[in-house]
Amino acid sequence: MENTTLRPNNNRVDWNLLWNEDLKNMPKLNNSAWDKIAAQFDRWMETDDYPYKFLEKVKIKPQYTVLDIGCGNGAVTLEIARKANSVTALDISDKMIQILQKNALKEGLSNIEYIKAPIQDFRIKKMYDVVIASRSLNGVADIKNQLEKINSAASKYVFITLWGVNARGFEKKAYEIIGREFKPHPDYLYVYNILHQMGINANVEMLECRMKPGYVNLDEAINFLKWRIADLKDDEEHLLRRYLLKTMFRNEDGLLYYPYDKSDWVLIWWKK
Repeated sequence: MENTTLRPNNNRVDWNLLWNEDLKNMPKLNNSAWDKIAAQFDRWMETDDYPYKFLEKVKIKPQYTVLDIGCGNGAVTLEIARKANSVTALDISDKMIQILQKNALKEGLSNIEYIKAPIQDFRIKKMYDVVIASRSLNGVADIKNQLEKINSAASKYVFITLWGVNARGFEKKAYEIIGREFKPHPDYLYVYNILHQMGINANVEMLECRMKPGYVNLDEAINFLKWRIADLKDDEEHLLRRYLLKTMFRNEDGLLYYPYDKSDWVLIWWKK
């Protein structure tokens, strides 16, 4: 979608403040939360076509240096490392970085630098040709400060992806089942408007991802929801199990899928 089709709202609106206010309603996923889910996340990515959709849009040349913020298990990082001169991979989770290191070793990739730190604490000491933040900014407070940091670190391109307005469908239904109020996450429109206020005329594209996470068994699906929903009670878990037993189906690959789950990721990118 061309960026000219969007009409940013009044520049007097403090979009960063609104982002922070909405973010207060979201579960806090710290490094221990990501460590706990790392192994399952690595396997979930095997049935996720998001990395391929994202990588189709990222502009990489052999001489480029890349900063990958929130590298996770390296589903995106490894492919970029194959194409670029070097990649700096940043993540808050030791377990995620260990998985990335293991996979890079298997593939003989030695051009990746690994840094364990949240973006808020990471001090950028050099410029990179390309900076990417793939699905890693959704829970970051004071997003404007981080966008300024990211923009200042890139000499050629910035690519970030954020939740769309219809994201978190699986969680939304889970909240309904257990009788809790579902509060939407601040989406890409906040960031688009912040960038506009910063003088950045960004491009916006909806990524048409079709794959859904596949789960080995019902316990794994419940663990995903426990990860995403804070303080899930025993009676709430019982309600979810009963609902998922009736709803989920097993595909020919042997994995369980939730039929109404849908990826909703939006790419925002700009050229320096």
